[in-house]
Amino acid sequence: MAMQEWEMRQIEKGNVAGAEIARPLREQFGDVPLPTITAPKTAETPIFEEASKEIQRFSAEQREALEARGMTIVELTGQSIKTLRDGGKKFWSTWHQDHPQFEAATSRLSEVAIIPELFIPNSNNKTLAEQEEMVAEMSKGFAQINGVKAIIGEVSDYSELAFSHLASTGSRLFGENFGYKYTRTNTPTTSGGVAYVGRFDAQDGLLVHGWHRDARHDRLFVAPLVVPVGNR
Repeated sequence: MAMQEWEMRQIEKGNVAGAEIARPLREQFGDVPLPTITAPKTAETPIFEEASKEIQRFSAEQREALEARGMTIVELTGQSIKTLRDGGKKFWSTWHQDHPQFEAATSRLSEVAIIPELFIPNSNNKTLAEQEEMVAEMSKGFAQINGVKAIIGEVSDYSELAFSHLASTGSRLFGENFGYKYTRTNTPTTSGGVAYVGRFDAQDGLLVHGWHRDARHDRLFVAPLVVPVGNR
C-alpha cells in the first residue's frame, strides 16, 4: 500500500488525524510504499512472558541518583501491542493487526527511567544513525551512576511505557504536553526502516508506524530509555 492510498483510507474511516499525518509526509517524500513490519521470529513463543521471570530493577543507589536528576522510573512487564489492546488500551493505528508477529513482540522485563523532557532536545530532523550517536553521547553522562546506560528501546517498550505512565500519573507521554511528537525505536521493518511510536491522543489512543532509517522529519525525535546494564 502506498502513502496516498493509506491517507485516503484514513479519511474514509473518519480518521482525519491519520490523514493529517500522512499528507505532509507524502508531500515531503512522495507517494512511497508504506513499509511492511517484521518482528523477531517469536511465533512459537508465548505472547506474554512467564510471570516467573524476574523484572530487572535499579539498585537503591541507582534509583536515588536517577530521581535526583528528575527522571521518572517506570516498570515494564513484558507486554505486547496485542496484550495491551486486548486489555482495552487504544491504538489509533490498526495496520499492525495484520502482522501478528509484530504485535506479539514483548517489552523488556525491566525498570526504565525517562528524562524529564522525554525527548533528547534537537534530536528531530536526524537519521537513525545520528540519533543513535546522540543517545550514546547521553549515555556517557551517566558514567557517575555505576551500572546504567541509555538506549533506544523497542516498539513494545514505548507502547507499554505510554500506557503505564498514564495509569500511574494521569499524563500521556507523546501526548499534548509533549507536543504530540514521535520517538524512533529499534524495531526493524523489511524496507530497512524502523518503527516509531507517538501522538498519544486522549480520544484515539497511541500511534505506531514505520519510517525510513535515513529519512528525517521535524516531529520524529528520540526518547532514550535508561536501563540497568545487562538488560536486553
